[in-house]
Amino acid sequence: MSVRDDLARVAAEDLGGVTLNAALTHLLTEHRKAAVLAAYTRLEANASAWTNYESELDEWDGLAGDGLGGGQ
Repeated sequence: MSVRDDLARVAAEDLGGVTLNAALTHLLTEHRKAAVLAAYTRLEANASAWTNYESELDEWDGLAGDGLGGGQ
């Protein structure tokens, strides 16, 4: 069975009959999401790095109330 045949089966059976292009786009998007989630998992496993990440998030959140306008 070829890669094209495998993709066609996934498009038909798993993704509701979408085009091969749409199936490939969907699969690549899911792959990218999984890679991002894996990166967060690795980051969270490193306590020091995770603490630094959370501190940086807090700093960015603090900028939302900077009084410069532009926000809602």
